[in-house]
Amino acid sequence: MGKYLGEVLPPNIFEFFQKKTMTGVASTVDEDGFPRGAPMSMFYALDNQNILMAVQNRSGTFKNAGATGKIALSFIGSGDIAFSLQANAVVFREQMENSKYMGILLLKCRSVKSDVAVDVEVKEGMKTPFRSPRWKEFVTKLLDELRSYTLEDI
Repeated sequence: MGKYLGEVLPPNIFEFFQKKTMTGVASTVDEDGFPRGAPMSMFYALDNQNILMAVQNRSGTFKNAGATGKIALSFIGSGDIAFSLQANAVVFREQMENSKYMGILLLKCRSVKSDVAVDVEVKEGMKTPFRSPRWKEFVTKLLDELRSYTLEDI
């Protein structure tokens, strides 16, 4: 059973998302009521409650989060990291400056929960190596754009 950590990111997770990102699963609900999960990997924490997330703007995740105003994220990473969060979601940018196919969701944390198990240690999480240098450059540009925003921009 997970341990409730509060309505904000704990310092270690906030600091991580200030400098790095990790792949997690974003969950939303379709208009027909079915859950939808999709891997996502571009996040930036503006502070301990507000997170920017880059996502394809024609995807079900983008549309569902924008329509319902809700999203859940789950992460598993090396160093025994396992946590999930629920957030309110609003469309911050329909299109990113670096790609007309990418948008930005603004997530406001509602609940953060540790999913670290007492009997299992997480040694590594999802690994997503880039297939080409061109893709790595593209993702770097998108993350740099996310990191260019401040709380004053929201």
